[in-house]
Amino acid sequence: MALVVCRFLMSKRFRYHSLVTVLAAAACGGRSPADASVTPVRMAPPDPVVTCNEWVRRAVADPELAVERVPAPMAFDPAPIPKRLPKGVLGKDGRAEVRIRVLVDTLGAANMQTFLVVKSTHPTLTKSVRAAVAKWKFTPAEVSGCKVPRNFNWAAISPAPKSATTGSSAR
Repeated sequence: MALVVCRFLMSKRFRYHSLVTVLAAAACGGRSPADASVTPVRMAPPDPVVTCNEWVRRAVADPELAVERVPAPMAFDPAPIPKRLPKGVLGKDGRAEVRIRVLVDTLGAANMQTFLVVKSTHPTLTKSVRAAVAKWKFTPAEVSGCKVPRNFNWAAISPAPKSATTGSSAR
């Protein structure tokens, strides 16, 4: 059997086929010939991977950054508006309103240096909400699995109108 294999390897036919195969592979560069009707297209480079540090940098530059999860209080404890409002706090229409904005950091704490009253119908409400928000613990905003600082926008209306509810109106 070994003699048959050895004679086949030494035959002219085998050497010819081997030579043709080697020359064809060398001529094609080892690849199959390309289709002449297809024109190559330049591909755009992939977007670089955005790290958590980069997301935090972007959030610091833009506190209203679009995120997958906005900051939210874990509990409204203490209550932002007392159940019994002092006289004069309610307006002539029987309502009181306060709207605030505060930056919540990556640890879930409100940065009270950024506390901003957007609208308030009475200073007593502002004082009460400010004291409550300073004690609240928040779940921080997240984007791509990274915790980032972001503004928390919130409104309280007392008594709540029948068509609206009190709560977060984060944008």
